[in-house]
Amino acid sequence: MATERLYAPRIRIHEVLERSRGCTVDLPIYRDGSLVSPTAAFFRLQDPNGNDVISRTSVSIIANVATYTISPSELPSTLSLDDGYLQYWELTIGGVVHTFKKPTAIALSALYPVISDLDLEAEYSDLASIRPSSLGSSYQTYIDEAWVQLIQRVRDQGNIEYLIMSPQSLRSCHKNLTFYLIFKDMDSSGLGEGRYLDLAKTHRKEMEFDFKRLKFTYDQNQDGKVDDKNGRRANLGVIYTSAPPIWYRRR
Repeated sequence: MATERLYAPRIRIHEVLERSRGCTVDLPIYRDGSLVSPTAAFFRLQDPNGNDVISRTSVSIIANVATYTISPSELPSTLSLDDGYLQYWELTIGGVVHTFKKPTAIALSALYPVISDLDLEAEYSDLASIRPSSLGSSYQTYIDEAWVQLIQRVRDQGNIEYLIMSPQSLRSCHKNLTFYLIFKDMDSSGLGEGRYLDLAKTHRKEMEFDFKRLKFTYDQNQDGKVDDKNGRRANLGVIYTSAPPIWYRRR
């Protein structure tokens, strides 16, 4: 593969856009650990059938990042709710045009995290005092990374995160994964003399346990209502180690 193609767009999570709601989208590009600034940039949003929702348009480059502000009118309420939209970013870097794809969904509403530093400190009251000064006043970096990893894992199990109607169901998984990332990083930095590694392992085990029994309410048909208000959807499906059971209709 040619070296000129080895640029890395920072695509951390499936982007979710809401109908009739304006937003700003961007696409940072990296190489050798540094942000690469394009000299020209164009944006296009395509629906699952290959039709343009937003036609190719020139966009701004703000702080070295190609950025486009989508107006509410560009995401009308008539758009189909679907997970298969694509953003196309046509960026000129070093005199060469590169086209990057970013998976996108059009949904009734996005899913938001439900934990913050307050939740972390509720479990470890001294967490703020041991926070490295380089992090400032928050563990937000770890909270965000844990959220991205959790959502990707939910998707890998065949679920779509923005169809989850009970976001608090993810709280324990998100919290334990955040603790795992925090303590693992502290241990790798040479802090704690092994104590943080033990804590990291503990929270990883708790996260895996929580994830295996994760259940939530769901909106499969995207009508804004819970499919079964008295039931919960399991995140993990049933795995058969041999042939699945055969059901016969009684006559």
